[in-house]
Parts: sequence; C-alpha cells; structure tokens
Amino acid sequence: MGENTTATREFPKDSLLIVGNAQVSGDNPISHRYNGFFITFILSAAGTVLECSSSVVLPLTDRFIRDLFIGRSLTGDEPLILADLEARYHGSSRKAIVVCYKDALKKFRELGRGARKDGLPSTGTAAG
Repeated sequence: MGENTTATREFPKDSLLIVGNAQVSGDNPISHRYNGFFITFILSAAGTVLECSSSVVLPLTDRFIRDLFIGRSLTGDEPLILADLEARYHGSSRKAIVVCYKDALKKFRELGRGARKDGLPSTGTAAG
C-alpha cells in the first residue's frame, strides 16, 4: 500500500507514540470502564509532548491532564511535570498519572531518545 503524499499529516513524520500504563484501585471509576489506566503520548523526535490522551471517564479530566503535558519535554521537564501534578491535580488517579508518565519516560529512554539525569546509559544499566 503506497503512502498518500497529498494528505496532510496531523503529526510530524518522525513523531513517536508511547503509551504509559498503570493500575488503578478497584473503587476508582476508571477501573469499572477499563482494566487499567493509560496515557498515550505523541512525542516529537526530541521528546516534546505534541499531544496526549488518557483513559479517564470525563472529557474535562482528560483536557486537564493534556494541559499538564502538552508542550513540555518528556525528559527535560520531569521535575516541573511532577510538581504540577502534585500541586494541581487532586483527583483519585494522581498516583496512576505519575506511574503512567514514568512508564512512558522509561520507554522513551529505552529507545535511546532521552538522557538520564544520573548519567547512566538510557538502557538503565551501568555497564551498557
């Protein structure tokens, strides 16, 4: 199947899709609709969040979560993202959002795209 060269792309050709996953407690409304919690991130090749969406129940909550991530660097803005989540998100899924973010961050680093703050190789092993 050939590539349609006349179609307009929504995302850059070198963008990446990475999904961060987490579990939620049984009493969370998300667990009644989905088996777990996830955030899908569309990233530029450099790791900037171009778009994201999460498996929340309410569209308003999804828009708020998007606002916390879009335009930020998945790797470079880690302290800011975590601080914003702590200060601004007071829903029952805050811990799951953090776990999803860190899972996506780990996957991005495993691709060799994001440097670790501790200087270790992005594979997570000291020996490389």
